[in-house]
Amino acid sequence: MQPNPGATPRSHRAPIVVLSVVLFLLLGAIVVVQASRAGRRAADPCPVGEWDVVSYREVVELDDLRQTVTFGGGTGTVLRLRANGTGETDYGSGVTFTAEAPDGRPIRLEVAGPVRFRYSLATGGGSISVSPAGNDASSQLFINDAANGPRAGFVDPVGARSFRIECGGDSLTQDDGRLVVGYRRR
Repeated sequence: MQPNPGATPRSHRAPIVVLSVVLFLLLGAIVVVQASRAGRRAADPCPVGEWDVVSYREVVELDDLRQTVTFGGGTGTVLRLRANGTGETDYGSGVTFTAEAPDGRPIRLEVAGPVRFRYSLATGGGSISVSPAGNDASSQLFINDAANGPRAGFVDPVGARSFRIECGGDSLTQDDGRLVVGYRRR
């Protein structure tokens, strides 16, 4: 015997469909929030790829001179930015950077090997945050063509470093005021 004779049996389909739609929307919102919190690693495809250094300027305080010098050069350096938020600056078997001491002596820095890092792009664009992830790079400093100490391994900086970036087509620029690098897509 039916509890309510003459009443049509209730369908549970409508509430299930409504709950499914609500669940789908909630999951979609969670994915969007998580993606925005993780930064725009692959959301902006422009910086992702391989880049050659075409211009380089870095202002550096040299402990040995107790002076600030501006390095240039870097031709042969390759920057790799992967869509998964990892990257690498690869100096290959050797790249040279040059500067001049305030007293006119030539300064040369020879760098070899890769430096690995993690990165995230700012949600609004225009900046990148880079965190060290290990390296196998080494360098040798020469002042007035004389080696200044032995060849040494790179020491990763502590913490993240942020740069302004501009990316368009085959051109990428990285700038934090002390370091300005121009790249061309490979």
